[in-house]
Amino acid sequence: MNNQKFLNRLISLTLTIQLAMPLSVNAADNDKLPEGWLLWHNYSDYSALDSKLHLRSPDGTIQTISGDFVHAMNGYFGNSPEKITFMAIDPKADEWDIFLYDNGEIVNLTQNSEFRNEDPKFSPDGKNIIFKRGYWSNAADDFVYDLALIDVETRAVTMLTDTPDEEAMPCFSADGKYIYYAGYTGGIGSIYRMKVETGNSEIIFGESGINAYYPIVKGDKLYFTTWHSADNHCDRIMCYDGKEIYPLSINSADYNCSDVCPIDDNKMIFSSTMNGSYDIYYSDGRNLSPISELNTDINELGADFYSYAEYLEHNTVIGDINADGELTVSDLVLLQKWLLGAQDTQLKNPQSADICKDNILDVFDLCLMRIQLCGN
Repeated sequence: MNNQKFLNRLISLTLTIQLAMPLSVNAADNDKLPEGWLLWHNYSDYSALDSKLHLRSPDGTIQTISGDFVHAMNGYFGNSPEKITFMAIDPKADEWDIFLYDNGEIVNLTQNSEFRNEDPKFSPDGKNIIFKRGYWSNAADDFVYDLALIDVETRAVTMLTDTPDEEAMPCFSADGKYIYYAGYTGGIGSIYRMKVETGNSEIIFGESGINAYYPIVKGDKLYFTTWHSADNHCDRIMCYDGKEIYPLSINSADYNCSDVCPIDDNKMIFSSTMNGSYDIYYSDGRNLSPISELNTDINELGADFYSYAEYLEHNTVIGDINADGELTVSDLVLLQKWLLGAQDTQLKNPQSADICKDNILDVFDLCLMRIQLCGN
């Protein structure tokens, strides 16, 4: 069948269906955790040095990331789910180090540094990791912590701060222009923002007697954890939208809510002690539920999430609507059935079917898919 006859047949078939179907196909159930990769760690007690780092894949498979280290925690995704940074203790050197998990291979990026290296986060481009670095000071009779940046490829370390006060838990803004971190004075943390270009810092949140820590960015919003008050040390999660700071509705003055992992403006994963020890919970903005398959009788903390939608956006083969990694006749048949309104037909990756790039799925995308697949 030549292209013109093929096109005419398809146009006649679609007279009974709407040609301008939007891309919002098979919207996810808001009561369920979105599809993606999830990192978290769990331990019986921080001082027990028994923390394990876990990775859950979109198909539900759970693996424990292990190697020549102990007490692994605070995993963070790079710009793909195959790249993860985390902190763990190198028992040979007896020091905290920054590790890189890259497609199953694990490398100690700060091996034998003779420093404490903690709290790693990737830069937005994935080329650098920001972290806190500490050393013992006889003058202070304590560890002194500053912010540092390591080049993932060369392993060159650049120090970003040099103060007697502790700087910790750094993360980049989404555009990479700022670094948010917790700065401590007298044991009480405040949230700071440093401009990368100048190195100048300003306070975003700081209240007398109220500890603030663990900043994390999603889009143009900053999330962090604080005590409820100077008298109530239960943790609560705050949001800064660039104009105002406000607590989230998931908080309670009776238990801890912390380690927030925002997915979008409404959905988030976090840890809470509402049932005793720390468990991981999911909120879609309306409903709140524990992620029961992950929670145990010990503490689950430090979640990070990489969505399958983001993965498809960066790794999609044009026309691969069944998300098997390649364009085949199966994709062509699936799109045709969907356009004809066949029941129980789902496009797992509808964005890749928009070959015309007009935000509409229609017969013209189907025609281009056939030409791309068959070459005529």
